[in-house]
Amino acid sequence: MRYRIEAFDSGLHDTKDFRCGTDSQDNFLRRTAKRQQRDGYTRLYVATDAAQVAEPRACLGFYAINAHAIGVADVPGDAAPRPPRSNLIPGVFLSHLAVDGRQQGKGLGRILLVDAMQQCQRAGQILGVRLMLLDVAGASGEAERARLHRFYASMGFRPLPGRPERLYLSLSALPPPQSG
Repeated sequence: MRYRIEAFDSGLHDTKDFRCGTDSQDNFLRRTAKRQQRDGYTRLYVATDAAQVAEPRACLGFYAINAHAIGVADVPGDAAPRPPRSNLIPGVFLSHLAVDGRQQGKGLGRILLVDAMQQCQRAGQILGVRLMLLDVAGASGEAERARLHRFYASMGFRPLPGRPERLYLSLSALPPPQSG
């Protein structure tokens, strides 16, 4: 299956049948995301079947990102060389990433994460963004947390010192975004 990833539009995207296996993610998508996006707190992107042209299109996966800042003292020195006087490192927080249960194991999570990383790079071309951050603390069970740590580590994320549930990625470590 080929996927289309696009900005969430409640009139275009159907979320009612989305089930990823984690109630908090399902509830966020169906009950909270629209309001948070409307109020300017987050931006939501959804994956749909690229072949589906009828509306509304079923949501197969999603991620949510928002602006964030973290203190210089909370990151390793190589993550913030020559820090600003504010002692805050600007970043983007990946607050949600989930894949519908019927699509899990097909690589959509990785596709969504790569798209989120590219969105962060584009944001960095407009305003100062140094890091991408996320939490794996909400994952249920030790095995699930370990699986998520391995997944994000395979994409270059590292845990913050003293906070193994908070992962970060220096956007400068990524290849430059493709124009077009």
